[in-house]
Amino acid sequence: MERRRILYSGFIAITLVLGIVIGTIVSERVTATQQPNVLTIPDPVELSNGFATVANQVGPAVVNIDVESTRETGGGAIPDQFRDFFDFFGDQAPAPEQNRPVQSLGSGFIVDPSGYILTNNHVIEGADTITIQLHDDSEYEGTIVGVDEETDLAVVKIDAGRELPVARMGNSDAVNAGDWVLALGSPFGFERTLTAGIISAKGRDVPGGRQFQSFIQTDAAINPGNSGGPLVNMAGEVIGINTAIISNTQQFAGLGFALPSNVAIDVYNQIVTGGRVTRGSIGITYDANPDPALIRAFGLDHGVVVSSVYPGGPAEEAGFQASDVITEIAGEPVIDGDILLQIVARQRVGDTVPISVYRSGDELTLNVTIADREVLFGDQRAAVQPPADSGDSETELGIRVQAITPQARSLPGGRDLRGVMIESVEPGSEADEAGLARGMIISRIVAGRENLEIASVSDFTGAMQGLESGTTIAFMVMIRNPQNNEFVNQFLPMTVP
Repeated sequence: MERRRILYSGFIAITLVLGIVIGTIVSERVTATQQPNVLTIPDPVELSNGFATVANQVGPAVVNIDVESTRETGGGAIPDQFRDFFDFFGDQAPAPEQNRPVQSLGSGFIVDPSGYILTNNHVIEGADTITIQLHDDSEYEGTIVGVDEETDLAVVKIDAGRELPVARMGNSDAVNAGDWVLALGSPFGFERTLTAGIISAKGRDVPGGRQFQSFIQTDAAINPGNSGGPLVNMAGEVIGINTAIISNTQQFAGLGFALPSNVAIDVYNQIVTGGRVTRGSIGITYDANPDPALIRAFGLDHGVVVSSVYPGGPAEEAGFQASDVITEIAGEPVIDGDILLQIVARQRVGDTVPISVYRSGDELTLNVTIADREVLFGDQRAAVQPPADSGDSETELGIRVQAITPQARSLPGGRDLRGVMIESVEPGSEADEAGLARGMIISRIVAGRENLEIASVSDFTGAMQGLESGTTIAFMVMIRNPQNNEFVNQFLPMTVP
């Protein structure tokens, strides 16, 4: 009896300490004008009951997905180059021999009572058969309605002959780091598993991710088999689809990533109404992660610099030019490349939108008709290829230029090249640190309101004269892509020493 009292008393002490800590954290959120007279301490039992309520509300809509497929080579759905640290958690079997059956498990959730299910594309990719197990252990054959590889989402349909429970979709834009969340799914095949944690961060890019994947990060435990399951808030709303983990062991390490629900809603609606996902494009290339000094070189505090304009695309027809700086699209400020991509991609194909552009000190508004990204670019991406390897050796900025060589003009697109070729770069110079390298073509130099086209060595020499120490400038260079020998544009900023 005494032992029981000691344990019970310890529980009370722990509960009180936990309550005081939680209460202290809550009190820090209150501003000076809102300080209450009495500190309210949340009841841990009520919090626990809240978890149970959410689980009972969402759980019936969560499904287990069993996929059987025949793969020609081993490795499952995880790209080999990311296998050691980036896991799509599909609970894949060890790498099979050629043409042997493979069984994998994943999760999903019902979003329409007629049997439409949202999950990850990598869960059902290459499936010969898909078996959906519901919360009541009944099983049905699933058919693929459509997929979107860019966001790794898929819609699967079952015919249960009855209305099914659904999970309510929430607004992922409204969640914040620190919010409680619950992950539901079938890790390692253990159906109806619930784990709790918080939102660790928003807007995360992960190794191996695609352009349209900007994740919610969570420390709620997710493991192989959780993939495609819902991440829900304390209102029982789905705010994310569990998609990826980063782990050296291919198991839970506190770094889980869920695709935001708002992205999933748009993808789902397009798939079920049109059979595929359509995204807008204006036909430009740009550096998705430019050096902040690049924008300062134009005398601006935000924007995205156009590297090149796709021939015959909407941007060219609207009058866009390389080195234009896009600062606003349809009234929304463009802070970086990710925001530009998101704004343009969600525009309806065929609509005309105003785009604010900064060009040589002037602000312009160009009206652009949105094109279908897939039709315009195919498999191309709107991000410029990285620069080639640096070369060797020399001048004041550490760079020596020459006329474009006949060898360069013999490459694809070389006949239309304009500018000067970098002959050498001095190791350790400002030019070297900025990424300039032997073989690059300099076609334009930007310094504040000056936007100078470079067509000859004399043009380059003239542009360099009179630059004051400390001035931030940017070179527009054409870089040869070693995969196809074609040239692509990129801006490289540097500061005059």
